[in-house]
Amino acid sequence: MTVLTAARSARFTTLLHDMRRITGVDAVMGSLTVADSDHFVIDQLVGVTTEDLRNLRVAIGTGLGGKAMALKRPMQVPDYCRAGGISHEYDPVVRREQIRAAFAVPIRVPVPGGLRGVVYGARRHEYVFGDRVFGDVTVLVRALERELAEDLELDRRWEHLRVAAGGSTSVASTGMSAAERRMLVDVCSELVHIAAEMADGSQRRQIEALVRRLAGRTAELPGAAEVTRGALTEREREILAKVATGATNREVAAALGISAETVKSSLTSSMRKLGARNRVALVAAARAQGCLR
Repeated sequence: MTVLTAARSARFTTLLHDMRRITGVDAVMGSLTVADSDHFVIDQLVGVTTEDLRNLRVAIGTGLGGKAMALKRPMQVPDYCRAGGISHEYDPVVRREQIRAAFAVPIRVPVPGGLRGVVYGARRHEYVFGDRVFGDVTVLVRALERELAEDLELDRRWEHLRVAAGGSTSVASTGMSAAERRMLVDVCSELVHIAAEMADGSQRRQIEALVRRLAGRTAELPGAAEVTRGALTEREREILAKVATGATNREVAAALGISAETVKSSLTSSMRKLGARNRVALVAAARAQGCLR
């Protein structure tokens, strides 16, 4: 499950301040939540005169922001409490904040275990926001989405390395910054590629051991090898064992009595599970996790 860290929340806060400065609206607010949630909570506000909107729980599909998230597109109303096309269960708190015109732009980070959210901009008089406002806000939102996607991908790659090493420290509790994780992941990945290009021998085993150390293994954990090997099915390990000898997909298929398409599909699945980008890296990752001997 995706962790909404303090660093990610801080980036979101920065976006809200930038959004208010660039668009000149009276108030901005928003929420960032896990992708599979059926609601969000407005927990960040800038430029408000009351605290009535803070911690407001909004169901996906309701109000302005909930509908923008459901439809996955920006929306606006020139006068919130009199607008058609949205539900009005939140009108009382909107009135207390004296909000009239408002827009909402959804945030989506469509990666496994991703995040989603929404940002609002508001004025205290009736108003129609133009294309320039939506263009400026969209640029900010897309930049945040890219940054969060990169951060979540680092988490995923780090988790693969951690599991391969039999580590017990979760991504959320490592205490490393994104830059530190990126550097460590890149170093480990490069070492895996170097090892994969080497003939099997003592130097290769030393590099693989170094990867395990960098990824967090300080001691053998009982059952760790069984857990990591369980990430691949018996058929996937069988196909990988043939690939590790240098066999082509057709040769593997002929040897195992299956189709070349089945071999290709199995390798794609194994790459996804082990976070590998090609056959060489896949074999190296499988060896590091104990899937191959």
